[in-house]
Amino acid sequence: MILALDSSTVLTWLLQERRWPAVQALLDTNNDFVLPGPALAEVIARARAKGNVSTGQQIHDTLLVHGIRAVHPSADSTLLRAAELVEASAADPYFRPGDPDPHTLSLADAIILAMCEENGWTVVTRDQAWQYSAQQGHTTAKVKTF
Repeated sequence: MILALDSSTVLTWLLQERRWPAVQALLDTNNDFVLPGPALAEVIARARAKGNVSTGQQIHDTLLVHGIRAVHPSADSTLLRAAELVEASAADPYFRPGDPDPHTLSLADAIILAMCEENGWTVVTRDQAWQYSAQQGHTTAKVKTF
């Protein structure tokens, strides 16, 4: 099975944040792991902003060593679908319990979900807004939260 990882999942593991052992356990399975291109860029930028001193290439190489390969959108239809997902999220935002502010999908999030829809991948994320989007029928991507 191919599992797509979003940046929140990879950053949890890479920075050894709360729940990182759950991601390590996932990486220890016999699945294939992909990291959509927008998530790769986000992982590198956020890891470095949080104090990781590795270069972008070093972070990329670390992911490869652990069986996580970067993949990129291959068709315009992926980007067109991502735009639809952004619009659907804006029209029906997710509200975290106790938080009055709406949470919507970023363009990067939407590209990742569109890639998952297109390829039949299950995406692993910490972001509850993705699960909400799936529950509301805005995306056909299979979303697994941890």
